[in-house]
Amino acid sequence: MYKILTAVALALAFTACTDHQAEAEIARLQAEKESLQVEIQTLQSKLDSAKAKADSVQKSLSDLDMHR
Repeated sequence: MYKILTAVALALAFTACTDHQAEAEIARLQAEKESLQVEIQTLQSKLDSAKAKADSVQKSLSDLDMHR
């Protein structure tokens, strides 16, 4: 029984390693994931800048209100 399970496991392992279409799809998806991560970082940076600008504008408005 153990030999049969080992043989089946090895057969599946070798089959999985030779599936070029699956490997190509994995590579494509990994590249897409990396691209999306870069895009997320860029958008996060823009969001942080916009928040800093909004905070600065809010502080300026508050300062103007205090001088009334």
